[in-house]
Amino acid sequence: MGPGFKAKLAPASAPHKFNPKDRYAAIVKTLFTLYPIVLVAAFFQLLFCALLPSDFSVVPSAILLLGYAVTTLIHHLTPSSPMNPYTQHIVPGRATAQLPAPSGSFGTDPGAQGLVVFNLGVQWNHPLGILSPGAKEMIQRFMAMNADLMRRREELGLISINHWKGRDVETASALNITYYFRDVASIHRFAHQELHRKAWDWYHGHHFPHIGIFHETFIVPARSYETIYDNCVPVGLGRGAVRCEDVKGEEQWVNTLVSADTPALKTQMFRLGRGAQGNPKE
Repeated sequence: MGPGFKAKLAPASAPHKFNPKDRYAAIVKTLFTLYPIVLVAAFFQLLFCALLPSDFSVVPSAILLLGYAVTTLIHHLTPSSPMNPYTQHIVPGRATAQLPAPSGSFGTDPGAQGLVVFNLGVQWNHPLGILSPGAKEMIQRFMAMNADLMRRREELGLISINHWKGRDVETASALNITYYFRDVASIHRFAHQELHRKAWDWYHGHHFPHIGIFHETFIVPARSYETIYDNCVPVGLGRGAVRCEDVKGEEQWVNTLVSADTPALKTQMFRLGRGAQGNPKE
């Protein structure tokens, strides 16, 4: 057996984080895509106009547009800057996600370990969206459970976590959190603990007809999943981290991304541990 798959990110003392350093791009620029925030901005524009002479009415819009234009130009001209939120966490080249062994090595067997994909979500089917009655309390309970899972990720076998936001009609919105676990027993154990039970009891005790909740569980055996990422900020299973011990016995967190530029990981079927016809390899 040759050397194992090559990791794309170096091991670290804590799981890698991929949050943008520049909060302007992550928050202010979304004014042009998030309908509710545009309405709030319009309200403050009207307030500004009502309190100051009409000659000043263009100031808020001019400042916002100028800031948008300047930062867009800066980000365009400096793609390799560590402060560029669009490129700062990109992992160059082709990568795929594999689960490391307890030692932190990846071996040479694609998809050797099974996993569980768990989607947990909430919908606010209301014209006020996340400002609707009960929404704030629901979000607080979601985030409390999420924070507890993150604190105990090794205990509960949590590999990766991803947040997704969606909107079907105007201000009606949804939040979905995708978790990757080592096994379904950990999810079941967490579901019966106090924090989750209190959130469940609160939801069923208030009966908000416009708040919907859902979850989906997919148990994926070994050699039954594959991933490919090309010049991407880590996402999905590729955002995962597993606690391991190096040869000196020191704790380290190993990211799941490995280079896909190796024959054993070159194609979808190879990454599934299968032959060209889709049959499992012996």
